[in-house]
Amino acid sequence: MLLALLKQIGRSMVTSSQKTSGLQKPDAQQGTAHILGETEQQFEKPDKLLSSALTEHIEWCTQYDAPSPSGELYSAWSRIPGGHKWHHYFPVYEKVFASLRDKPLRILEIGVYRGSSLKLWRQYFHPKSCIVGIDIDPDCMRFEDAANHVFVRIGSQADSTFLQSVVDEFGKFDVIIDDGSHLSTHTLASFNFLFPSGLKDEAVYLVEDTHTNYWSAWKDSKSSFIDVAKQLVDLMHDHYTDSERVIYFTKGHAGRLPALFVPRITTLIDEIRFFDSIVVFHKKLKPAPPTNEHLSG
Repeated sequence: MLLALLKQIGRSMVTSSQKTSGLQKPDAQQGTAHILGETEQQFEKPDKLLSSALTEHIEWCTQYDAPSPSGELYSAWSRIPGGHKWHHYFPVYEKVFASLRDKPLRILEIGVYRGSSLKLWRQYFHPKSCIVGIDIDPDCMRFEDAANHVFVRIGSQADSTFLQSVVDEFGKFDVIIDDGSHLSTHTLASFNFLFPSGLKDEAVYLVEDTHTNYWSAWKDSKSSFIDVAKQLVDLMHDHYTDSERVIYFTKGHAGRLPALFVPRITTLIDEIRFFDSIVVFHKKLKPAPPTNEHLSG
């Protein structure tokens, strides 16, 4: 699925100076093969590299509930009937979303269920924010509250035609939350379409319940979304893989490269944050690779 994304959106940052400098454009499939297909063969597994002090198995008591969250979001959610959330998600939400609350946003949530999350986001975000939920269950239409800028559309998260219709109707989103089917193929299909085509240039894409990637009932493909997210860490650093000298990125240096060929997604990912059962992607269009500067003296 990730390779399909790379083929779909191509490679960026091509300039005439790059062509004359002797740099050759790599084949898209060949350029990502080491990430997508050979990683496990090239590197030892982490449990072989970490010390026994870190990997020894210890008993982790499950007889007692973890403390309930103390933040505003959990307090609001606990008063909304019909919800189902893991408690440790709420501090993550507040870390990720707190800085976004002071302005109207367009928010898309994949998966409506009983509508409690739509009500929560309505309470939490700016009152003029547009909140859109999508679900395959037509009964979820009863949770639409257009008067308060809450909308529901019925369709599959794996259907790019349906997703395009949602983007056409509401515009690109500031925040996308995937709490849908949790099937790997569905999560990847949504990401492949929405990250490049349904998300603003500076925005947040949050995928939750990724613990299902480790449960057989949700494993419907060889690679899980967690697998892809880990590969995206490599793609975020793709500009270093074939450019192994610091001077290639040094301000004012004669050896600085005129351009690089990278997967487009390398230029779109500003940050990836991994939490227990949640992965957060901060999208930011980066017009140029990182620059380092060597001060004289």
